[in-house]
Amino acid sequence: MKKPTNSLRLLTLFAATLMVLIPARFVSAEEASEAAQTENEATNESSTIDTIKKVIQEKKVELGSGTARLRSNRAYLAKVVRVSEETLTVSNYAGNKIIPLEKDVTQLEKLGKTIAVDQIAVDDWVGVQGEIVDDNLKIKKVMVYDKDFTPKDKMIVVGSISSLGKNDLKVQPRSGDEAVSLSFDKNTKFQDMTGNEATVSDFYEDLQCLLVAFADKNGNYVVSTIRALTSFDDN
Repeated sequence: MKKPTNSLRLLTLFAATLMVLIPARFVSAEEASEAAQTENEATNESSTIDTIKKVIQEKKVELGSGTARLRSNRAYLAKVVRVSEETLTVSNYAGNKIIPLEKDVTQLEKLGKTIAVDQIAVDDWVGVQGEIVDDNLKIKKVMVYDKDFTPKDKMIVVGSISSLGKNDLKVQPRSGDEAVSLSFDKNTKFQDMTGNEATVSDFYEDLQCLLVAFADKNGNYVVSTIRALTSFDDN
């Protein structure tokens, strides 16, 4: 029997080595994939933890030394009863309030423009905006209005029209009380029974209506809204 040549021996050795290395390479690739996945999961977890730590740190800075500073906004409407360089005294349904006017803190506005305190007068209506921090109120803005928000006497009447003119009418309340005289103005809203817009000419005597009216400065009641309670077609 002939002895293997050197070439054959080398070929046999190469084949044996290849058979050993190929499975090893497959195992190494699978392990590398698992290792990469594990590394990504660890990286994501670390990133999430870092994000949480960052948020907590930001909140600590915002709250200050770990102690929460409770904040809430406040706003209300009031009438000016006294003015000084340092304060405004205002009044509303809750009673009188003194508003400190802090320089560089409290902004005074009228019609969207910054004003000085001497441009605020007694009987002006103001909107007050502030922020409560740990039970301390800081007034941020005082807005002066031209409109008078003084509550007006209100009358609501349900009844039938007993007489109707161009600018006024009389209504006989269902309650049987004495007829009420009311007037119209350019702001009066006329509505049919569904609430859609109507005109004064659509209304007539004996029509059942709901009326809302407010007293003017002279004590006369002006109709804000009049709504028919039955169809105009019933006439």
